Amino acid sequence: MRKLLFATAALLALSGAAQADVIIDTRGLGGTGTNVTFNSFDPTLGLVLGTLNGQNNEIVRFQDLSFNPDFSGTAGGGGNAIKLFNTSNLDIQVYDASNTIQLGTTRDVFSLKGTGSLFINVTTQELDGTFKTTLFGSLTDAAYQLSTTAQSGFDLTAINGEIISDIDLYVVGGLGTRITDFEHFRIDVTPLAAVPEASTWAMMILGFFGIGGMTMLRKRKGEHAFRVA
Repeated sequence: MRKLLFATAALLALSGAAQADVIIDTRGLGGTGTNVTFNSFDPTLGLVLGTLNGQNNEIVRFQDLSFNPDFSGTAGGGGNAIKLFNTSNLDIQVYDASNTIQLGTTRDVFSLKGTGSLFINVTTQELDGTFKTTLFGSLTDAAYQLSTTAQSGFDLTAINGEIISDIDLYVVGGLGTRITDFEHFRIDVTPLAAVPEASTWAMMILGFFGIGGMTMLRKRKGEHAFRVA
């Protein structure tokens, strides 16, 4: 009986661990998100800014974390759609129109050309305000092996109420591996949940202790009031 209980507990633990916060579709380009158009490029910072087309002018930041001197961004294709070139580590975040308040996404669709094996590190905000990372990619799965001639499409979707706050793309496979072309980027934007600051948490905890103390004091007073000598 005890072994059965342990086995059941282990199975439940595995089921909880397997619950995903974001899923990926590597079969092509899906989704109906809004196109990101080219805004500006700062070669000194390795930073390209995009604008969410037809929305509230939200800003999408594309940061080259590989410090590739050939990294660049431009407008390409119809509708001034954004295109990025030559990076082996690309970080993507979304901000409001003032470029100061970070936003999240529920769906991100894009395609790539390049050399090497692609890995995608996705950070999601949980329902309780905490953050979690999920890693996709493979050294052997054909879906993650980039080609210099054909686009590889990816579709990231947050589920279970989570919100994607950050996407980090990088390639491995030796000298010269890189993303040579990043395009067709479409996203669905959503606000991130407000997380209380440390001082707010402290005040809340003190409040809980205060309420608990008052409850205990009232209980004790009630006991004394009805005690018979």
